[in-house]
Amino acid sequence: MILSMTGYGRSQVLLGDVYFTVEIKALNSKTTDIRCKIPSNFAEREMQIRKLITDEIVRGRIEFNIYAGDEGSADDYTINTDLLMHYFNQLKGLKQQIQISDAEIFTAVMRIPSVTQTNAHPLSDEDFEKVESTIREAIHSLNQFRKTEGQQLSNDLSARVSGIQDRLVLVVPLEENRIIKIKERMRKNLDDFIQSERIDENRFEQEIIYYLERIDITEEKVRLSQHCNYFLEQLQNSDTQVGKILAFIAQEMGREINTLGAKAQDPELQQLVVQMKDELEKIKEQLANIL
Repeated sequence: MILSMTGYGRSQVLLGDVYFTVEIKALNSKTTDIRCKIPSNFAEREMQIRKLITDEIVRGRIEFNIYAGDEGSADDYTINTDLLMHYFNQLKGLKQQIQISDAEIFTAVMRIPSVTQTNAHPLSDEDFEKVESTIREAIHSLNQFRKTEGQQLSNDLSARVSGIQDRLVLVVPLEENRIIKIKERMRKNLDDFIQSERIDENRFEQEIIYYLERIDITEEKVRLSQHCNYFLEQLQNSDTQVGKILAFIAQEMGREINTLGAKAQDPELQQLVVQMKDELEKIKEQLANIL
């Protein structure tokens, strides 16, 4: 089973007369990078929240937000009037120099930390238990999202690998014809430069055998087939972090496909190799989106 790197989860809790919404987004990242944005009265609980996230969410850039809903009381917030006027007057003195209106100055000042203050009290242990339960609900929602997307990615990857396997089957009849064509081409080239009666047929056959051994693709076909089968097996692995394994297998698949292309020396076989490479590139793009 594979999980998508991206995901989204959301849940709500009512504390007193205020609804708080927990929102979690997971984005692509090679490491666990948590970015928290929480109300000031949650600050002393931030480390507990971060630990909960790292315990429950596997890797990725995690954007975690807790924000109050629309049903909060207006009495929960106050404006530091003295501080507001201090900043406002300072900026107004620069009004002509920076070409800014009073409305723009006021908007800017209201965004300064400490101008707007909250009267909310620190969370009690009872309230935090509710918040913690809500966070777990949001995390569960995110993980389910990852599983659903992971299944879709798994289906797509499986189809891409099957596409490579299907083309590998088509290589067999082309390989037999390729040998005949190569022999004929070598004979024709030799006839163009040397009189037929001067050719040592035994030596000629030896050279052809040596050359054909160098361009033989049997090993590449076997290894590529094995890699494809192993890739499909790993898609069903119970481990939730198989992305690195799959990426390594895809890299090995690429080596064999490239060698097939280098040894092909046949237009139809080269066309199949190009199609395999196209499927492999799409596989690599998708692998960047899984854990």
